[in-house]
Amino acid sequence: MDFKEKFSTIKKHLLTGTSHMIPFIVAGGILFSLAVMLNPEGAATPETGWLGDLASIGSAGLTLFVPVLGGYIAYSIADKPGLAPGMIGAYLASQVGAGFLGGIVAGFIAGYVVKALKKIKLPISLKSLGSIFLYPLFGTLITGGIIVWVIGTPISAIMEGLTGWLNSLSDAGKVPLASILGAMTAFDMGGPINKVATLFAQTQVDTLPYLMGGSRSSYLYTTNWNGNCNIVSSKKI
Repeated sequence: MDFKEKFSTIKKHLLTGTSHMIPFIVAGGILFSLAVMLNPEGAATPETGWLGDLASIGSAGLTLFVPVLGGYIAYSIADKPGLAPGMIGAYLASQVGAGFLGGIVAGFIAGYVVKALKKIKLPISLKSLGSIFLYPLFGTLITGGIIVWVIGTPISAIMEGLTGWLNSLSDAGKVPLASILGAMTAFDMGGPINKVATLFAQTQVDTLPYLMGGSRSSYLYTTNWNGNCNIVSSKKI
């Protein structure tokens, strides 16, 4: 398998995770935002009454999207036995502060760990237990151990640095920050750079909600060989 095929396979696994994750962000983000918008005390998260309950419902969706992301990446790689290790590993990643980056890494680790475990030949008496017991058990143990004891803290530091950098850009003005994300989103029309910008904006909706405005850029501009800037597409991304 050459590099292009490997990249395409990794992209397929990642897109499987994000396609299952997005409904959680959409539902949770909208409900959470409605609770904040309707709060009579101003732009703050309500903590009491029905608005507080609404915020809790929305927050649940925003809490679950990382485990769902990791779980379905692992599912794409290793089928059903990878689901539990992927979700548990991604949940642990979110608990140590590694965020959605940790969830992605946990999903890939869980998927390939379980895929490797499935290559081990089991006795006939244990084959029926493999998919529902042995692979999820040992896959979760290995994935969780790697996240908690090895890579969780470094990924958390990367995530904090990335969020801090974006926050520092917002101090200089939200328009430049939105322009950067909009340009990244429109750069390759659904390619990897587009996915990185959009995914980051989606996953930061609870802390930096205005990022979604920048990432939903409607037009893609490009410079042709003559140096002229032309609109090449008006497709909403």
